[in-house]
Amino acid sequence: MASQLLTGCYTYRISTKAQEGTEIQTRHVNAYFWGLVQSPKAITTPVCDSLNARGMAIVQMKTNLGYSLLTVATLGIWCPMTVQYKCSKPCPLTGPL
Repeated sequence: MASQLLTGCYTYRISTKAQEGTEIQTRHVNAYFWGLVQSPKAITTPVCDSLNARGMAIVQMKTNLGYSLLTVATLGIWCPMTVQYKCSKPCPLTGPL
């Protein structure tokens, strides 16, 4: 039963042509009151920032049956979701240093 509730129910994936530069990073996010309030308001990417990466290679939004049941049980007041992303490779330095 637990494996059924925790497995992926559906996924939205955004891919770019950028080469992947990191492993998958995961953040858990919540939307409240039918999307009027988000927690966190913005997802920070400290790994990408430390690499000086200029974008994302992949971004995935995931939910599962358990999250969907919570959303239905609360009539949309609470909608949990998982965001996964991979940073792109840093841009190479060009020109004289």
